Amino acid sequence: MVRLNWTFLLLCIVLPSVMSARQVKAADSLSGMRESIAGAQHETQINSKRDSDPEQRGHRRDDRDEDETFFSRLLSSLLFGNDNTNDRWHGSRRQKTKTKGLGTLAGNVVTNTFLLPVTAPKLLVNDRGEYANFSVYPYADDTANMLLTPHAKKNRKLLRTRLLTEYSDNFDRQQKITTRILLDTRFRLGLDASFDYLREQLGGSTHDQTWLGDCNFVYRFAQSEKVEFRTGMGFAWQSDSLGSDTGINFTYGGNYYLGKPHMIDFDLDLGRLGSAGLTRFRTGYSLYFHRVRATLGYEYLKVGSFDASYISSGVGIDF
Repeated sequence: MVRLNWTFLLLCIVLPSVMSARQVKAADSLSGMRESIAGAQHETQINSKRDSDPEQRGHRRDDRDEDETFFSRLLSSLLFGNDNTNDRWHGSRRQKTKTKGLGTLAGNVVTNTFLLPVTAPKLLVNDRGEYANFSVYPYADDTANMLLTPHAKKNRKLLRTRLLTEYSDNFDRQQKITTRILLDTRFRLGLDASFDYLREQLGGSTHDQTWLGDCNFVYRFAQSEKVEFRTGMGFAWQSDSLGSDTGINFTYGGNYYLGKPHMIDFDLDLGRLGSAGLTRFRTGYSLYFHRVRATLGYEYLKVGSFDASYISSGVGIDF
């Protein structure tokens, strides 16, 4: 009887939590993604309505008059000053002299902390700025991925291309098919692009769908024969039969060749798509069979109110 009571109490606690979680997850839909992306358009419509309202225009005109009065007084003060302007100027100058040293130190700390994701990997892999001479494909010879030399070798590849297609599932209502392309050169400059087809089951035989993607110019800022890091910027986009939008995207990623025939990689995308924030993190494991590799990975995707985690598997080829 005691066990039954505890079981009943546990169900009373867990079931409402699960139901509320399901309600929250209802916002993690493709329609919720569209609403988040189109937020700016709704705001524009609201502003248009305000502009068409005479009363609202009057309030906004009063605000502009107050702003003009404030800036006029500020300009007059700057040009003609007042009785205690000089005292305040000398006092602020002394204060600036005292805080200049602290400000410089704080600025250096902030700058170095901001650049740490770039400077730390470069130091860890001991990147000395040598040429990257790509292998025919990973583990095709004694090097895992590339041979680093002070001068470029003519018998090595100048351009490397990677293609990957993955199927992802969140084991609920949403599935995703992703195609990724990475073009890389000996000179460290490259192009990274991805295309995602998202599908959501709405019940019965109906479903919703949309396309997501990004295209980025990247720079391989740290490299060794087994490790490489890259970063760059570009644009993100979303499109379907109901509309489309674009935004800016920042990417940061890398590869680590564990030893023949294993490799792990990761990618982080941060950006803006319409009025919605964009966050994507993906990591995966690859098993090479000559040029072909089989992948198993995890991906987290957030676009506005849309929030989903996927388990993915796929096939890629390097050439």
